[in-house]
Amino acid sequence: MSMQESLILVATMLAPAFFSLIGMAALGCPAVAVSSEAAARFKGRVFLDKYGQQVAAMGAVLFPLFLIILAGSIGLATVRFPQLTSRLLDPASPFLISLAALGVFALLGPAYFLTWKKLRESRGIHMLLGIGAALAAATGVAVTVPAKLLAGLPPEAVQAGLGPGSMLWPMATMHIILCVTAAAGLSCVYLVLRRHRDDFGRDYYRFSLNLASRWAVAAMLSFLACQGWLLAVLPEPLATMTTGTPLGLVWAAGCGLGLICAILWLVTARSQTPLRFKGLTFVAACLLWLMHAMNATLFMNFMTML
Repeated sequence: MSMQESLILVATMLAPAFFSLIGMAALGCPAVAVSSEAAARFKGRVFLDKYGQQVAAMGAVLFPLFLIILAGSIGLATVRFPQLTSRLLDPASPFLISLAALGVFALLGPAYFLTWKKLRESRGIHMLLGIGAALAAATGVAVTVPAKLLAGLPPEAVQAGLGPGSMLWPMATMHIILCVTAAAGLSCVYLVLRRHRDDFGRDYYRFSLNLASRWAVAAMLSFLACQGWLLAVLPEPLATMTTGTPLGLVWAAGCGLGLICAILWLVTARSQTPLRFKGLTFVAACLLWLMHAMNATLFMNFMTML
């Protein structure tokens, strides 16, 4: 694949990556929100609870989009890639487990997002809803990745692909972490956009923007660590076809953009006046989108190489 072909493929992936990132943010919201809710309960800090509530509110906004994106993706795949869809929907395919997990998320997610105030006196029940939604989302993502990569392979190849040194483990892990990264990164933008409508005071928005940025930095660095893990366990034929071609430059550029995102979020995480740098939250979100498009390009090529 030439550099021009690689760049064309990245450009082609921009629109799917945008909608994918929205869906992944919706899947990551319960983990971020319930962690803040639990921390607020044990530390007794109101601002932590407020941030969790706002992440849940963002999740409630993103959830209908997630359902539309999921339905649209399945419908589009059925029309454009009928053979792949038939393999994914085969009764023996692990993709059905993913759909079941996402179905559980579709039940528990809205129940968690929309009952923050109603279950204020029953925090334990509310947190269980959030934990269940987060685990269902993680399971759905973790199973979807190998299901797509291994679709159509013979059973013996599937078994070999699930070994302890398999590339599937870092790929599944990084996509779970990317959901949290997307939720935290977009929550920075959400806080900036909602600061006038949800007037919780300047001190709160300083605290919450610092916190959201720290979430995003930690998640992004973990995501980049998984990229290194993937490179370390990548089978030699795939490594040769990737790192020795322009596709390797796309991979490196994606990692570079992820590092720039982390640096931008670090600025707002450490600032005593993060709202002065509110523009950086939008820049970081756009770079995250571009990084995801490059990562999706790599994923699509792995699907064709296996």
